Amino acid sequence: MLVRELLERVKFSIRGRRQARVLLFSLVVILLFSAWGCGRGNPGEKTTASRLLMDTHVDLTLYGVDKKTSQQITKEVFAEMMRLENILSRTEAGSDLNSVNRAAGSDWVEVGPELYLVLGKALEFAELAEGAFDPTVAPLLELWGFGTEHPKRPSEDELQAVLPLIDYRLVRLDRDRSAVFLPQEGMKLDLGAIAKGFIIDQGLEKIRKLSSGAVLINAGGDIRLSGKKPSGEKWSVGIEDPLTKDRNSGEPCLAVLHLEGELGVATSGDYQRYFKEGGELYHHILDPESGMPAGGLRSVTIVAKDALTADALSTAVFVLGKERGLSLLEQLPGIEGVLVDEEGEVIYSSGLEGKIELMR
Repeated sequence: MLVRELLERVKFSIRGRRQARVLLFSLVVILLFSAWGCGRGNPGEKTTASRLLMDTHVDLTLYGVDKKTSQQITKEVFAEMMRLENILSRTEAGSDLNSVNRAAGSDWVEVGPELYLVLGKALEFAELAEGAFDPTVAPLLELWGFGTEHPKRPSEDELQAVLPLIDYRLVRLDRDRSAVFLPQEGMKLDLGAIAKGFIIDQGLEKIRKLSSGAVLINAGGDIRLSGKKPSGEKWSVGIEDPLTKDRNSGEPCLAVLHLEGELGVATSGDYQRYFKEGGELYHHILDPESGMPAGGLRSVTIVAKDALTADALSTAVFVLGKERGLSLLEQLPGIEGVLVDEEGEVIYSSGLEGKIELMR
């Protein structure tokens, strides 16, 4: 379902500022699966490959594809992902996104169809979440130093100087020219909370031109699943808390999702990028309203029909918090979520009834 259609179903407000309360936490998504293959290999034949892309390891698993075909698929898929990363990366010199940011306050920039599409989707999700998701958050990320070797907590004065630049409603698009304009000098876009999902979605589209076998793409926790298990059983996705359990001990995880169909799954957590200063932990999921790390949740896992949607909503719901985030999910058909709060409690949307198994 298009985001604009979802907008018509959702009416809610986001009030006040949140004080960040950060606890170190790690959430590991474990996929337990085997799948039919419809290519030229044996149904149970599996091939795997991995590349370092988008600042993470991207793992590609194909089923039922012979070795020669899998090598061709792997080469083409990773090449496509690299091409898209070079277009959508904020830090890649010469990228479309970098060009838009450098022209802020002065010029329109004509961009390729990929950036125009992803930015348009990002702005739709920003409207859906009334700013809890905001692609103009880049100046805040830079102020905090996330992605650098020396992140730091900014002063209140520094935050107040940057916050006027954070407003998705200021971004202007020209569909006829496929052009983007940021009207204020110092504005910058960051698509890190949506681009990875889009890129693995496009990776799957590339695979589907070459094979109809089962597929798993895992880009650092952003996941795209396609195909059926040979047993006919549902996909199992486990969510584990490694702070309370040894990852190698085989002990139960927090919850297991039992899913079926073509799916995108994405997780946002306060463990992914963080630093410690003055005895406090600060993570990279920033509330665009306050400029501070969003508090109240440790992780959000979203299940949707595609990874782009799951990617964007995992960030939006994390920023919204438990009550408003869950309220949003309950109003979005075909989209479900699992939230883990600061006390480790697992909360999930009603559509997961009968599909989630709590392990404690």
